[in-house]
Amino acid sequence: MTTSRPGEITRLYGTAPDTGRDGLWAELRERHGPVAPVELETGVRAWLLLGYHENLAVLRNQHLFSRDTRRWREAAYARPAISWRPNALYADGAEHVRLRSAITDSLARVDMNATARTIRRIADELIDSFAARGRADLITEYAHPLPVLVVNSLYGLPDSYGHMLGDLTSIVFAENADRAEDAVSRIQQYFSELVARKHRRPGLDLVSWMLEHPAGLSDHEVAHQAALIHNASHQPTTHLIGNTLHTLLTDTGIRMAYTEARLPVQELLDHVMWTDTPFRIMPARIALQDTRIGGAEIRAGDALLLGFDAAHHDPAVRRDGGGKRAHLLFGAGAHSCPAQELARMITATAVTALQERLAGIRLAVAPGELRWVWSPFLRGLRELPVTFTPDAPAAPPPRRPAEAPETPEDERGGGDEEGDLLGRLLDWWRGLRA
Repeated sequence: MTTSRPGEITRLYGTAPDTGRDGLWAELRERHGPVAPVELETGVRAWLLLGYHENLAVLRNQHLFSRDTRRWREAAYARPAISWRPNALYADGAEHVRLRSAITDSLARVDMNATARTIRRIADELIDSFAARGRADLITEYAHPLPVLVVNSLYGLPDSYGHMLGDLTSIVFAENADRAEDAVSRIQQYFSELVARKHRRPGLDLVSWMLEHPAGLSDHEVAHQAALIHNASHQPTTHLIGNTLHTLLTDTGIRMAYTEARLPVQELLDHVMWTDTPFRIMPARIALQDTRIGGAEIRAGDALLLGFDAAHHDPAVRRDGGGKRAHLLFGAGAHSCPAQELARMITATAVTALQERLAGIRLAVAPGELRWVWSPFLRGLRELPVTFTPDAPAAPPPRRPAEAPETPEDERGGGDEEGDLLGRLLDWWRGLRA
């Protein structure tokens, strides 16, 4: 094993290497061992964890490695995507426990059986929108809107608000910086006004439960925890759905095993999380003291990037037998994802619904023509164009007599607070679409 040498800094931005990302991880591992020096942007340096065991050790040790990126000596120069926010993801110790408890306890109150029905309803409605055409883009029309619509329903809002939030999120991840800045502002408005509305009209939803939680979160803190749930569930789940569908469409062996019921859907998801994980890199942990990891001399204040994709390709790791669920997508330790079950349910339902509804589904272009999102952090497709046998819309399932409506507020969104700021934001978005 070699150690990292000064001056050998690999850029994680700019043009993709000819060898691709998998080749880059192998090259870095050969040159530096399990920890490599990298640049996130010009002059902004960090350490990338390539080894599975090194990643796991840092994830589990919150006493040596902080999630508070304000402790990073490069924090003033970092991109907004990894800047500190007042939410559980960026907190340590007692503050992390306080903020996380409001999230986990509220998620524990969610009726997962009712949520499963909601997920299938949304999936069927999205499929209905393109089933008769015989063709679709399964990212833009399906994998992207599904997770945000599901989470939006857990906030107690009609689907129209979820479509708006999904559109705004798409703008943030597009390449127009001016539009992205405005979209970020609108998303912040969505969450702050959502909290204000739930103060006036509490319901059986995540935001109302966080507001009444004994941890005593402020309105500002609740808004940031709600935004965290959205951020942590939307893009990763979108690309988990997309990458799973891509695997089924391009890997004949996996597709046959799945369609013949030899590969259960949950094992299919674990396979994709290992081989085509939606997260390449997760920022970041900050060293609280000088230490040595995998031959690299880490100084207090250095940032360590969690290299999930590289760790999953670590030659030292076996992915068979009891290790099928030992992938790192949902993290480990105190900051492990509290909504793993929900993410799995959304993805499994998305894949199952397509299999049940669409016959003869196949790629509309050659696999080599597919375009991938260019990001050191995410691994996912920009589009997934497919063709299939046209199908009629699904008949809506009969509603149980005692079952509450899926959307507790009317489509205007204001109810007896008609014209509130959240409703006005929806009107603004509808105006743009019109």
